[in-house]
Amino acid sequence: MRDTLDDLWLSIKNIAFPQFCAVCDARLLTEEIPFFCPTCWEASPRIEPPFCSISGHPHEGAVGFGFREEFPSAEWRDTTETKRGFHRMYGAAIYEDAVAEAIKKLKFHGKTRIVPHLAEVMREFASQYMHTARYDHLIPVPLYKVRQRERGFNQALHLAEAILPAFPNATLDTTLTRIRPTLSQSRAQNPAERRKNIQGAFAVTGGGEHLRGKTVLLIDDVVTTAATIIECAHALKKAGVERVDGFACALAKRGK
Repeated sequence: MRDTLDDLWLSIKNIAFPQFCAVCDARLLTEEIPFFCPTCWEASPRIEPPFCSISGHPHEGAVGFGFREEFPSAEWRDTTETKRGFHRMYGAAIYEDAVAEAIKKLKFHGKTRIVPHLAEVMREFASQYMHTARYDHLIPVPLYKVRQRERGFNQALHLAEAILPAFPNATLDTTLTRIRPTLSQSRAQNPAERRKNIQGAFAVTGGGEHLRGKTVLLIDDVVTTAATIIECAHALKKAGVERVDGFACALAKRGK
């Protein structure tokens, strides 16, 4: 009876308040995923192995050849962990199509209904390709207090909270803070500007004694050049963290 009533109510809503897919503009006939038809959502490219064991970007032309624990790309092969701060970066999807539109709706329009679906993309990736029991803490990339007040939420925190159950030994930690305002990284013209914009913007409050010797996973919505992840990682290493990995819902394609 309940299913029948739900179907009837959905039919009424579809007639009175039609919804359309944000990608293909097809009429949405279910509420399975807000704003997107199931076809576009599933077609949005996920990251599959083999991928760079430092940046997380897929090795183009080699997708489908299986997971390799150590497989750095030429771009990152000669970098040192000391210089970049983080050990490795993971990304669950490519920042394009439905996943990109979903992140924009969350980040810029406050559509938090999409969080569980973005989180599911991340959980599916983590269960297949990450050592989820390794991490002691999940740490969301913080917003500056003024920007978070204006936006009303931190999208990275929402994602971290949603995926936390997939990491059995981890707790959520929010002691990493943004100590000065920065321009939106999307407004920076090139990687050098991104690095300069974000340099010295993060610190761990309270000394971070509880983080000493721990392994942490930084959580963000999108990673483009990794400049923000690098700065966060250095701040965490300064507080005594042993290992910092990053995990984004989506990675921008190289050159973006």
